[in-house]
Amino acid sequence: MNYQQLIDVGMSEDFESFERRLVATADAMGFPLISGGLMRGSLRESGVQGRSFGNRPDAYVESHNDIDDALRDPVLEQLMAQSVPVVYTQRTYVDAGVGELWEVQAPYGYKTGIGVKLHLPGDKLFLLGVDRDEALPEPGTGLMQMMAGLQLLATHAMVAADRLLGPAIDAADIPKLTKREMDVLSWTAQGKTAWEVSVILTMSEKTVNFHLGNVMRKLEVNSKHQAVIKCMAAGIL
Repeated sequence: MNYQQLIDVGMSEDFESFERRLVATADAMGFPLISGGLMRGSLRESGVQGRSFGNRPDAYVESHNDIDDALRDPVLEQLMAQSVPVVYTQRTYVDAGVGELWEVQAPYGYKTGIGVKLHLPGDKLFLLGVDRDEALPEPGTGLMQMMAGLQLLATHAMVAADRLLGPAIDAADIPKLTKREMDVLSWTAQGKTAWEVSVILTMSEKTVNFHLGNVMRKLEVNSKHQAVIKCMAAGIL
């Protein structure tokens, strides 16, 4: 997975290309399965709204589409209760007393994986998970890199999902950015770090981060990556 793949996910022109790029990026991370959803409300509420996406096997969807099972799923329960990524194995289900749920999903490739949850304005939640047959690395650097990679992918995918499944982003709706803010954001969009941008624009790294902070505040996003995607989606970058 590289930065361009992440940008491509965030800049997907339509829902089909969004799913296709997500699947390709997950595969590059070592996970043949990816799934997620954008929802408003709670699964325990009758008025919950949302749409799912990913490459779930059709046979799995047909046999595992029970809302009661979803409410008993310990991975979903942990995701709802915490903000950090959740790693699961068979032990996760056994310890929660629902080992039979794992037995149902395992034949379809859902043996172990990582899930993440992100919040959006308007009481919306974005969920993203990757799964595979092969065991995950033992806790340490390798696993932490996988978790960080999924978190970064989710950040880009969330903006795309919100854009594709919600109102379009109009350039007129983007707050006015200064020339210096646009310069910093433009180089950031090319994958440059704050230090590299500071060298290119002959300013301190602190000043670069100051401009990025202003951009994030104006655009009402939580990261510089979201800022890049939002501006590119509006056609001003």
